[in-house]
Amino acid sequence: MYSNSEFSPATSKREFRVSLVDYVSQQLQPKLIQHCLTHAPDLCFNMLSTRIASAEDAQHAIQAHDIDLAMVQLESLPLTSYHEYLFDDVIGCVGDASLYGDNNTITLDAFLNAPQIALSHREDSPLLINEKLRILGLERKIVAKTPYITPLQEILVSTNLLCVVTESAAKVICRNNSLKFYALPLDVAPFKVCLCWDERKDHDSGIHWLRSLIRELITPAP
Repeated sequence: MYSNSEFSPATSKREFRVSLVDYVSQQLQPKLIQHCLTHAPDLCFNMLSTRIASAEDAQHAIQAHDIDLAMVQLESLPLTSYHEYLFDDVIGCVGDASLYGDNNTITLDAFLNAPQIALSHREDSPLLINEKLRILGLERKIVAKTPYITPLQEILVSTNLLCVVTESAAKVICRNNSLKFYALPLDVAPFKVCLCWDERKDHDSGIHWLRSLIRELITPAP
């Protein structure tokens, strides 16, 4: 266990085990590594793709996989103090603008009639949107479920497929193509993006440093 006096980024040879969801990794990882090449050249980052579905599961998953720090998106803030809120990530959907138009919101009919790919970083099916629709007596058609964001550009361009994503994920998907991020025709609260860590490592000075650095690097995020 690391103590408050044992960590100096300029000289440390420590390996950090960090869990990031796919789209966050694409945005944050290059900045993190570029910064550390100059300011912490002997550090190593082991990036893990651990699925943390809820605040209740966070501590178990972090301890089970010996994770130093996990950036997660949650439906509500954890009750535990072993987290740091970063920002709200609005939930919408991505589709081809040549089919769904230039408006910022998609219609409910278009949303329900379109086949959809469900992006989920959970072990179970994506429940949030499905539950909202169920309460209204509605249902959407899901043709595939995936935790991977990278193939979505190729899949969604020039098709009538939609994918419910957060605004941060859309910034990765809607690059140099005809895809557009639309507000949902449903009242859906944004995800809370948080950093979580092992309660047993709460006084780890290395994790305190890494939390501060990540917070600095993601400042331009929504």
